[in-house]
Amino acid sequence: MNSIRPTVLIIDDESKIRRLLSRSLDGFGFDVLLSASAEEAMFLLEKSKPDIIILDYMMPEVDGLTFLSEMRKRYSIPTIFLSARDEVRIKTKALELGADDYVVKPFSMEELTARIKAVLRRSRVNSEKAPEQTVHNGDLVMFPDRRMCRYKDADIKFADTEFRLLLVLNKRPGTIFTHEDLLRQVWGAEYIGELNYLRVSFSRIRKKLTEAGLAGTAIASYSGIGYYIEDLSEEVL
Repeated sequence: MNSIRPTVLIIDDESKIRRLLSRSLDGFGFDVLLSASAEEAMFLLEKSKPDIIILDYMMPEVDGLTFLSEMRKRYSIPTIFLSARDEVRIKTKALELGADDYVVKPFSMEELTARIKAVLRRSRVNSEKAPEQTVHNGDLVMFPDRRMCRYKDADIKFADTEFRLLLVLNKRPGTIFTHEDLLRQVWGAEYIGELNYLRVSFSRIRKKLTEAGLAGTAIASYSGIGYYIEDLSEEVL
């Protein structure tokens, strides 16, 4: 991340929204790049390296979800999804595709700025952490420094938040982590109460573990409390 002023790429087809966000974020200490379309945004991403993307859902030709899906194939830049539609289906899909946060319009600039700073803070902390030792839980092995996971002979690719969630559980098999603990450790204290983030992420984690040959039930949830992973070293062979 830039050491002085982080750069935000705003992707929104409404010129009024772009101008408002640009002026406000500049005042909050950010450099701003503007794009009115997905095509223009891809061009900017090839020429510049923004620290974070603010992406609107409703855009002509290529909507925000489609752009996010394509962008994630090439870039891991933190992304906050904006939408005037507070629908669980859209929010869930955005998170599944790799959005780091979801903000519903209308919003205050103070809220958006706080969310931007929280996402950037997580990104910075993750990139600056000293390499961690390999974490073993039976045949499930995680390599934190390389963001790799393997079950027996199968490599499993996780999104960043999915990997960090599984890592928290895998370090202490059999221990129940509350919803609040997990949200605080992976997303930050600002996200306590965002249980849908956990539901979406653990659904994807279980699916990927199952595809690799490990029963998705290895990760269990206690309704209203939290999640834990079984001690896989005790698996019956």
